[in-house]
Amino acid sequence: MNFNRFLNSVVKWPRNLKGEELNRKKNSRDEKSSDRSTNWVGDFPVQSHFAESYRTLRTNIQFSSMEEELKSFLVTSSVEQEGKSTTVVNLAHTMAQAGNSVLIVEADLRKPKLRELFAPQSSKGLSDILTRTLIFDIQSGSLKEFSLSDLFMLLSLSKRTGILHLTSKNEKVDIFFIRGVPENVNWITRPKEKKLATLLVNSKVLTTEQAKHVLIKARNTGQKLGFVLINMGFVKEDDMAGFIALHTIEGLRIALQFKEGQFSFEKFSGSRIEKPSFQPLDLNDLYRKSLIGEEEFPFIEKKIASHIIKTPTNNLFFLPTGYIPPNPTELLSSSQMSSLITLLEKRFDVLIIDTPPVMPASDALILAPQTDGVLFVVKAGRTNRQIVRKAVEQIKATQANIMGVVLNAVDTRRDRYYSSNYYPSYYGKGDQ
Repeated sequence: MNFNRFLNSVVKWPRNLKGEELNRKKNSRDEKSSDRSTNWVGDFPVQSHFAESYRTLRTNIQFSSMEEELKSFLVTSSVEQEGKSTTVVNLAHTMAQAGNSVLIVEADLRKPKLRELFAPQSSKGLSDILTRTLIFDIQSGSLKEFSLSDLFMLLSLSKRTGILHLTSKNEKVDIFFIRGVPENVNWITRPKEKKLATLLVNSKVLTTEQAKHVLIKARNTGQKLGFVLINMGFVKEDDMAGFIALHTIEGLRIALQFKEGQFSFEKFSGSRIEKPSFQPLDLNDLYRKSLIGEEEFPFIEKKIASHIIKTPTNNLFFLPTGYIPPNPTELLSSSQMSSLITLLEKRFDVLIIDTPPVMPASDALILAPQTDGVLFVVKAGRTNRQIVRKAVEQIKATQANIMGVVLNAVDTRRDRYYSSNYYPSYYGKGDQ
């Protein structure tokens, strides 16, 4: 979208946009009033200009994303008082009415307004998830409550170093982490016939005598078997990688079968666990390839769900800000926030993320590339062209997908298209 073409010194009326805006939202001055600070589309007749403008916006968004699935988008503006939050609330309501499960994420951690409408009594929300739920001090617990994916994500986000001990019935598996990255898997109860040395002998890579010699050296030096084999010239690195991959996958698959049992995490300093001397694999990638079916996060999802509020509108849910943190930008740019967006996209059809305006804070710029698109709200007759242009250029610089502009607070008395007789004549007297 070429924003520079339609911006005059002040964005005034819809005709100035030359048809390029995503939607024009009617000023509610000639509609039914609400005692709320945010005009709620549910208070207006179905055939009203106000309600129809949001249905049109919903349709335009659907058409703009026909080639790619739209799971999440961000709504922002250049400065305050442009109707951003009103747009979020009413667009979400309209999308939910169409049968989509919609979650509003109140990511304005500076001056939140939406919680006054949906959750005035709620004290917990987004900031609590980012700083407490997803930064969880794992010590021990039941594998009925935590999945292995829960543990992998929590250890990764917390950047923990140590050994994750997993026990289920007669099986034991240890997984080694360095700053949240899984580096090695040890299937402690692995049967002899599945051990690496036996596998190499059965594959005729080693003789029985060579295997005994290598095992003794590995035991005496404390080095991994794979490294010893390569160092002694028995196996080439490329060949060894395949055997280690198979060996590791077997250990991971055993761990993934644990649906009951116990876990504990033994914390170490970084110096107590060293990276394997020879580890040709990305263990995180290997873990995901070992999964059967969709990855499940029962513990994390339950904790997140406890902060989400169901609104009176069917299919519409709300995640409030929670406490106001001293470091909003740091929280929103964290790996916890990226992980949360991914998890929420799996749970809901659409995420609508409300952020602060672009000019006062960089929060919207941080979140924009993590979503499928950005809606930019401009208030007619108020916003200076240079400010809007600067804000749009900043969003573009993040490589985010700007879906379009919503022109807000249009004075319909100055645009004949929205004359008072237009919609009634279209709907007819009996239409709803």
